[in-house]
Amino acid sequence: SLNESDVMSIMELSNIENSWKLLLLLGIGVFMESLDIQYLEIMKQLATEQKLYLIIADSDYIYGTNYQFCHGYVSKDLSTITQEKAIQAMGRVGRNKIQQNYTIRFRDDAIISKLFIPSEIKPEVINMNKLFNSN
Repeated sequence: SLNESDVMSIMELSNIENSWKLLLLLGIGVFMESLDIQYLEIMKQLATEQKLYLIIADSDYIYGTNYQFCHGYVSKDLSTITQEKAIQAMGRVGRNKIQQNYTIRFRDDAIISKLFIPSEIKPEVINMNKLFNSN
């Protein structure tokens, strides 16, 4: 439920198409690099206040999302998600025990398999080694 102040701040966004504003007014936020930073800040605030029904994001936003989700859906189009990102996605659900019911739904069994089978290729580990290796 948005209050009048929330609606005004959304409608005053000048660099955002009306379709994105409408989605936000309906309680649907979208994480996308090409969206205006003001839109993203308003969406983050609404998420923190639990005023959003749904947040749509790709796997790259899993690490930067520290919101308290009650339900998570990992869609079929994320079939190339890494094991670490799948674990991170699961860890975003059920934080701070706001509710008693939490769910995580995977729309592709292959993603669930990644959780239990050791992964040979770990891009996150490779990237961290590059960052901290002084050679």
